[in-house]
Amino acid sequence: DSREKNKNVRKQLAGKNLRYQDCDPTTRSGLDDSRSKEWKKWSDFFAVRIVRGDELRKLLDEGNTMVPTQWIEVDKAEHLRREGGPYVPPEFKSRLVACGNFEKTLGIRSDSPTADLDAINLVMSWTAANKLRLRTSDIRNAYFQGKPMERLILLKPPRTGLPGETDLDNAALCARVPIYGLKDSGRGFYKALREGMLNAGFKVNKQYKAMYTYAEDGDIKCMCVSHVD
Repeated sequence: DSREKNKNVRKQLAGKNLRYQDCDPTTRSGLDDSRSKEWKKWSDFFAVRIVRGDELRKLLDEGNTMVPTQWIEVDKAEHLRREGGPYVPPEFKSRLVACGNFEKTLGIRSDSPTADLDAINLVMSWTAANKLRLRTSDIRNAYFQGKPMERLILLKPPRTGLPGETDLDNAALCARVPIYGLKDSGRGFYKALREGMLNAGFKVNKQYKAMYTYAEDGDIKCMCVSHVD
């Protein structure tokens, strides 16, 4: 019965975040697939380099510490299920994040490339006044496309492991690019975005640093804001 099946899924996946250790084998299998997709993104963007043995010991002896990581996992279809409604299959999403709350961040800048509400209102007002059409775009794995890390970050692999990786008991992930969860990751992406916009001929707004304009002979042709959700 699809309703009973849907009820069982709702009971199993109730809540915002899933705990791999508490899930049944079927759910774990689904999470294994979503974890593989997430780890592939890390690999595609060369987000980290695995360090082991003498290299890791040397880095730790120099006083560096490892920042924990964890899997954040949800069922994106959970909100579609209703009591007595039709069966809705799970849609798992896994994200590997750094537990930046355990990192010493004194003196680290944390600028975020998120425009103020006033900047967004300015763009919409200008668009409406000129009868233009608004356009939006989502940047895939935005943080991974940020500027390379300027400081050494060692990440401890999550307790439930990484897809396809073995022998992680004495290993660390050395971050090459901004990682979700670290205090200054937003700034790393902001710097890359700003550089790209300036190279394209845009100018940064003096008041709102996440707002850009493009003009020709003093006539504004385009306005743009960035936002991190």
